[in-house]
Amino acid sequence: MKCKIPIKRKELEYYSCTPILQTMRRSAKQHGYNTIWGAIWFTFWSVVDYGLHLGAQFSPTPGTRVWLQKRRGVKIGKNVQIGPFVALDYVFPNFVSISDGVSIAGWNYILTHVTPLEYHNCDFDSYVAPVKIEKDAWIAIGTIILPGVTIGEGAVVAAGSLVTKDVEPHALVAGTPARFIKRLTRYKEHNSRGGKHDSEGKGSPDNG
Repeated sequence: MKCKIPIKRKELEYYSCTPILQTMRRSAKQHGYNTIWGAIWFTFWSVVDYGLHLGAQFSPTPGTRVWLQKRRGVKIGKNVQIGPFVALDYVFPNFVSISDGVSIAGWNYILTHVTPLEYHNCDFDSYVAPVKIEKDAWIAIGTIILPGVTIGEGAVVAAGSLVTKDVEPHALVAGTPARFIKRLTRYKEHNSRGGKHDSEGKGSPDNG
């Protein structure tokens, strides 16, 4: 889905229950379409985007899932694996960036925007912000990643985690909210100056 706004954090209007035409116009403006014809064009492509997203979720092959998500505007590198039922933000998919060699297991939610009810505007921000998943990261099953988060190169997010802040490269995080568990072996390899590599802690992040 074509979005005309820069890929950086931007404040959004708070959610409010409005008639469908007003809602469509507001959503179009949030994506940089400020004219009536722009709103119509945006609405058409929103419907197409929804179909592409459903196709990606239910597709039986990782390659097809990647292809469909790219059509939505998600930036995806080479040798990326996307499992079934992965939800990449329904409204701002182009704010998701996935680098080479990333594995996203399945049943994950990667969100780039949050729009609370206007009632909560004193306590919570309404905004869109990019999510970046760097090279060779592994996102295990059932993970939720919130807007504005960067998953560092070679990092592993354990199953069922809720990621609310950046994850450092070659780190294992787990929990709700996700917390640092340990440095991974690759981190030690990248920072060693010779000698044996420490293989302590090999195993699965419980991704099933």
